[in-house]
Order: sequence, then C-alpha cells, then structure tokens
Amino acid sequence: MRGRAIGFGILLACLLLVLGEGVARLFPHQDRDGPRTGLVDADPQLVWRLRPVASGPGKTNELGLRDTPYRHHADVKVLVLGDSVSWGDSVPDVHQVYPQRLERLLEQRMPGRVVEVVNAGVPGYSTFQERRYLERDGLALSPDLIVLQFCLNDLVEPYLSIAEYGGDNYFLGVDTREALQGVFGALVRHSRAVEALVRARQNSGRKALAFQVEKLTEVPLSQELQGAWSDVTGEIDRIQARAQEHEIPLLLLIVPYRFQLDDPAGLRQPQDYLIAYARHIDVPYVDLLPHLVRASVEAEASMLLDASHLSVAGHAVAARALAERIAVMLADATEESAGYAP
Repeated sequence: MRGRAIGFGILLACLLLVLGEGVARLFPHQDRDGPRTGLVDADPQLVWRLRPVASGPGKTNELGLRDTPYRHHADVKVLVLGDSVSWGDSVPDVHQVYPQRLERLLEQRMPGRVVEVVNAGVPGYSTFQERRYLERDGLALSPDLIVLQFCLNDLVEPYLSIAEYGGDNYFLGVDTREALQGVFGALVRHSRAVEALVRARQNSGRKALAFQVEKLTEVPLSQELQGAWSDVTGEIDRIQARAQEHEIPLLLLIVPYRFQLDDPAGLRQPQDYLIAYARHIDVPYVDLLPHLVRASVEAEASMLLDASHLSVAGHAVAARALAERIAVMLADATEESAGYAP
C-alpha cells in the first residue's frame, strides 16, 4: 500500500508539472524585446558583446571594441570600462567620444609618451559585465590605470532586462537566458513553467515599478533599491580587488542623468551615496554632475543628448575632467614606483 501511495503521488506530481507546462505555454510571458539583428552578439560570460563591424560609425577594432586601432606598444595604457555612455551613443565620430579625447589630452600632458586609452564601453553593460570583461579580457592588456564609468541605470537596468536578475528574456536582441549556467539555466531556457515560477518568485511586476532611476533620489530608499546598491557595490569591490592584485590604480567616473542637472544640489543623493562608498574603500572618483552643470551654463548648451548620454560637448567636458585627475594619479604612481613617495 505504501509503495502504491508513493507511486500515485509521483504520478500526480508529474501530471501537475505537465499541466503547468501546458498552461505556461498557452499563456507565455510577453517580452518587451525580442530577437533581432543589431549591435551585439550573445556571449556566454558577458551575456552579450559587440558584433564585429568592418566600417562606419560603429566600426570595431582588433579588440572587438568601438575604438581606434589598438597600439600594443603604448607607453601608458588606460582601460575604460563602461556602457553606452563610453561607447558613444548617438555620437557618429568615434574621435569625439570621451575615451578618444582623453587619449589625446593625456598625450599633450605627457610629451614624448604614447598613450593608449582602450574604450571597452558596450551598450547596455552593467557593473557585473564590466567586472567580467576586466577579468576575462581587460587585465590581459596590462593597463596602467582602470576607469570604471558608472551610470545610474547600472543600478536598475539588470532587474528589468537580464534574466539572471529577473528581467525580460531579451535585451538588445540577445536572449539573456543563454548566459544562465547549469541545470537551473537549462530549466529556465526550456521550461516555460519553471520560467513562470521564477518570475512569480522575483515579483518582476513590482520590480519594474520600483526600479526607476528617479527613485534613487528618494529618502528613504526602497528595499529593492537598497538591494541593488548592495549588488553594485559588491561588484565594485571585486573590480577593486582585481585591480589591487595587479597593482593597477582604479578611478570611478560617475555620470549623472539629465533630470539631475535641473536641481544638482537637491537630486544628487545617488552621487553622494557612491562618493561616500568610494571614499570608504579608498577609490578616487570624478563626479561629472558639477562639471556638466557648470559647462552647460557657460556654453548655454546641453551637455546630454537624452536622459543619460553625453552630447559631443559633454564628452569634451568628461575628457577634460578625467585628464586632470588621471595625470595626477599617473604621476603619483610613477613617483611611488621610483621610491620617491614617503
């Protein structure tokens, strides 16, 4: 009798699973995005990477990045980790994007030395992808300094767009489920019932409402955004640890959203949080908010093209602010290596 009851229970569980799978397939989740050709290809570690482009505004170099040809034997190398801001969204001339401008400014400050600024910015990247790129590809370039460009949507975008974080399946035309590893990843990719259970557990509808950049300025922060900050700072910790292992200075570049320029004193809570954290872990930073506010008043022109992407003028401001800070950091590092620092 006991064996028959167990067998009946197993049969009932299987029937429920089949029924659940059938219902889930009849009423599938509707993704915001979907498969399409575009700027990126799927990548099992990075979720996506830039698609090779032979010519035009999005042309990629031998490193697979939107950048000028890589100068392997440069005297000084700076690696920029970032998203579409660094990539140069809506700026057709790659020479006008701040990493390339920074390269020229640093060479002017260091006559006789060849400077290579590697623009590893990729549209849609968040801090965890930048950390993975650094570990897989970036450290092999032997940079003398690392710039981590941070945009406020790094806190919210993964939860809306990446399956691993409970977002939609597709982003930029890539099925982000392909990057999920192991048995769990296989189940999420192939079972609509499991996917539905995961979405219910993550309560993605509530997250879609909670994870908005503007809410980062609210006090107190929601529980969801407090968790997002914890995730992001954990990734920055890991980036800093990798940099320290290789004795590479790390610099944090904080890019604001356009709405903050309307009230830079009253809406800078995210910057203040990040700056306090950077000071706590002893990482220097450049806060672009005051630089862009000052430049927009002086030039009577917008420094941002849309909510978060720099205009050509904004890229020039970012490059100047970075060049000033990096020149000091590189000089300090040279003195320390020569034994001049106390």
